[in-house]
Amino acid sequence: MRGVEDEAGVPHGSARHYFANQRGLIVEVVRHLLDGDLPRPGETPKQQVARWLGPESGRTRARYELIIASFHDPDLAVELVRGRDRFVDILVERGMTSSDATELVAALDGVVLDALLREQAPEGVDPERIFKKFGAKFP
Repeated sequence: MRGVEDEAGVPHGSARHYFANQRGLIVEVVRHLLDGDLPRPGETPKQQVARWLGPESGRTRARYELIIASFHDPDLAVELVRGRDRFVDILVERGMTSSDATELVAALDGVVLDALLREQAPEGVDPERIFKKFGAKFP
């Protein structure tokens, strides 16, 4: 915790005051990370994926590392599932069924992971094809 406080330039004890312990800090970091992954107002799926693979690729890689870590950490898994469900809820609000939205999020995750592994340029990834397969029409 001291290292985090030093890096942030805040007085020692600040992190414990706001987050109670290291676990609380990690949970809040995960929540912040997942909030940044959500679609932004007016953002097309192609723009969202380009953001994930371009300027925010470090954040995207961190999300995948956390997914792996969650296999051994049930509390972390709960937060990651909650974050995915928020994304699903946004798609449902835009007119998809819950099951289609859940499957689309999983398919989109696979496309993004594959693009990261292959070091594919963001402009070479077309998430619109996945959306069309699910019959989804978005801005």
